[in-house]
Amino acid sequence: MAVREPEDDGQISEAQRISMLERSMSTNRIFLLLLAVLIIVTLSVSITIAILSTMEGDAESASSSQILELRSEVKDLKAELLKNQAQLATLSDALPQLRTELQNSSAPTFQRLMLQQEKSNQEFLKAMKEGMYDLARMVPGSRTWLELYSERIDKANTLSQERERLLKRLNTGEPLIEP
Repeated sequence: MAVREPEDDGQISEAQRISMLERSMSTNRIFLLLLAVLIIVTLSVSITIAILSTMEGDAESASSSQILELRSEVKDLKAELLKNQAQLATLSDALPQLRTELQNSSAPTFQRLMLQQEKSNQEFLKAMKEGMYDLARMVPGSRTWLELYSERIDKANTLSQERERLLKRLNTGEPLIEP
């Protein structure tokens, strides 16, 4: 058999044994520390990847559902826009005809005639008042009936002017009811 050497038998001095144990312990500590750091890094990377993959999956599914919803909404809005454009074109084509009919309708025509009639009525009342004044100057003692009839003519003239004003307001589209 083989001959043993004194180092193999455990014949090492106590100081040598302690120094060997300390070297192996420091090597083991470094190895364990590196292993722990590697495990921590691996765990943190794994957790980060897991979190990001779950968040990314939710974001993609929400985004795709929102995209589909928005696409359908855009499609509906486009259809409504086309419908409104067709309706606008129809109304634009009919507008000149409606304007012509409105101008030729009987209401504005009668309104113009009534305005002319009120103007004529006011001119007549003015001429009649001047004639009465001239007549009162020719006839002695006619001051009383001149005052009486002048008041009535003034009242009729005021009412005629009010009707003219209302007809003009009606022509411009203003409301007839005054506050």
